[in-house]
Amino acid sequence: MIAVASGANDPTALFNTVSIDGSIYTMPQLAFFATGCLLWVVAYAFVLLQAHRNRVVEMAVLAAASNLAWEFVWGVPLHTDMGVFLVWTYRAWLLFDLFIFHQVLKLGREQFTTDFFKRHYNAIVCATVVFFVAVYWGMSLSGIDSPIGARSAYVCQFIISVLCLILLVQQPSTVGYAWTITWLRSLGTLLVSVFMVLHYPKDVFLLVLCAGATVLDAFYCVYFLRLRTNKTVAMPAQVAA
Repeated sequence: MIAVASGANDPTALFNTVSIDGSIYTMPQLAFFATGCLLWVVAYAFVLLQAHRNRVVEMAVLAAASNLAWEFVWGVPLHTDMGVFLVWTYRAWLLFDLFIFHQVLKLGREQFTTDFFKRHYNAIVCATVVFFVAVYWGMSLSGIDSPIGARSAYVCQFIISVLCLILLVQQPSTVGYAWTITWLRSLGTLLVSVFMVLHYPKDVFLLVLCAGATVLDAFYCVYFLRLRTNKTVAMPAQVAA
């Protein structure tokens, strides 16, 4: 296996510096992207640990469904062109997220207050996964995604950033939540966003989503730190739906 393929895109190389669209992945770009992706892997491990310890999933349910859909699409039928290391990083996300999704089905029902959503919870969440699989795969089939799934990834990321912030602001305290998860996922997304700015400087659609996710994640971090001063012992709040 070639460690770094620089002449042409090689699907067996550990890293590729040439995309299938002809653009160049510089070593700094690859470093930003790979580091950000690995931080998300670690964040997923802590999400599972938190779910086991506190019986709470620290992710909005519908954001988790969207996230699983994207990771399935880009971990199974589609593959990034950045090399084997990132292909398997995407698959590591999928593996962790399958376990997280299991916890979502077990524990996420309490995020909703409406009886209809509670009664049909599993069906609604699974249907959301199927819908977003169609959306994210459809973006690639329609030629509106990039060779690494960047545009669909940031649609997914924006959904995560919005819904997780909405969930957080309804909490009376950070009991059951972990600062480690917050900074890992926020920093991971920021590093990947730096890659997007460097590699896709003219993709206005993508950069708007990057900026939006960055701002929302910053608000999340600030609000989390302010909320952490609240020592009230309470279970996480529910989402009205």
